[in-house]
Amino acid sequence: MKYSVNNNNDLKEGYESLVKSITRLHEVNRLFAQYSHLNTEKVAMVIYKTATYGWYIDDFSKNSGININTCLKHIYNNLPEKLDAYFTDYYKGKIEKIRKRLVEKYSSRKEILNEAFESYNKGYYCASICILLTQIDGICNDILEAKFFVNKNYLPQIKEKLENKNLKYSDFILSPIFKKASINSWEKEIEKFPIRLNRHEIIHGVDINYGNEKNSLKVISMISYIDFVLSHYNSN
Repeated sequence: MKYSVNNNNDLKEGYESLVKSITRLHEVNRLFAQYSHLNTEKVAMVIYKTATYGWYIDDFSKNSGININTCLKHIYNNLPEKLDAYFTDYYKGKIEKIRKRLVEKYSSRKEILNEAFESYNKGYYCASICILLTQIDGICNDILEAKFFVNKNYLPQIKEKLENKNLKYSDFILSPIFKKASINSWEKEIEKFPIRLNRHEIIHGVDINYGNEKNSLKVISMISYIDFVLSHYNSN
């Protein structure tokens, strides 16, 4: 029996489509297993709530140092000072690990990122915050050719790019991107949030009281979270 070129092409395309489907199914199962220990609905709610206080969660593994129930307790008992203390301890304990990870992954930004973390270590918190806010958009643009602090349909530009990845079993980690928080809200919206830490007010010189260690750690938590999201979605 002879096969035409078209038949061979059809077989090849069918085989490639089958391989893609099997690979996709494997990835879906892997993602499901990766987060099967989590109540994803609760986690989505908590990580957005913590974001409204300026803190972003960067680890959802079984061995994560973050206890979602502890965060929830501090939020619903209206204890922002305890939430701040909890995340301050967490991020101070891994700040060098975050720096090394970012510098390795975004090597073209090595000097800028090192300067940001050196500024934090020396107590130059205004400098650290401003540098890292620019780099959040920078690493988003490197990976997705879209930015966090540029809006599309009132939400971060990266939202659409991430949604197009269609990783349904891990979309819960995007709740701080699917909704606005203080850091990326419009000035007229800031009063809706429990803190006043806003990128626009900082970059444009409106806020002159942002320069402290807590706020610097909050922005470090944000760039670490954004890097986690970019890495997760870019690898799947």
